[in-house]
Amino acid sequence: VVVIGGGVVGCSVLFHLARHGWTDIVLLERDELTSGSTWHAAGGMHTINGDPNVAKLQKYTISLYKEIEELSGQATGVHLTGGVLLAATEARLDWLRGVVAKGRYLGIDLE
Repeated sequence: VVVIGGGVVGCSVLFHLARHGWTDIVLLERDELTSGSTWHAAGGMHTINGDPNVAKLQKYTISLYKEIEELSGQATGVHLTGGVLLAATEARLDWLRGVVAKGRYLGIDLE
């Protein structure tokens, strides 16, 4: 298998193929790993999303960074600091209550 592009998606595909036992794989990158659009990403990660499938994927991604650190012995540089969402209106408060309910349903710790 040839994976073209060493951005976050290409590296993830390579990692997951190897994790599932593939050994005849190679990643091709024209420059340095993550030097394209991945490098320009702000790096903000959260699990709040209106789509439950995307929220599960975001939760998995956060846990994957921890796993990669354990497997490699290298720090990924991820610092999970949490965040605060405020409601200035009743409508926004209702929305936040819905977010918390979805989070609980998905097993995501939101207070």
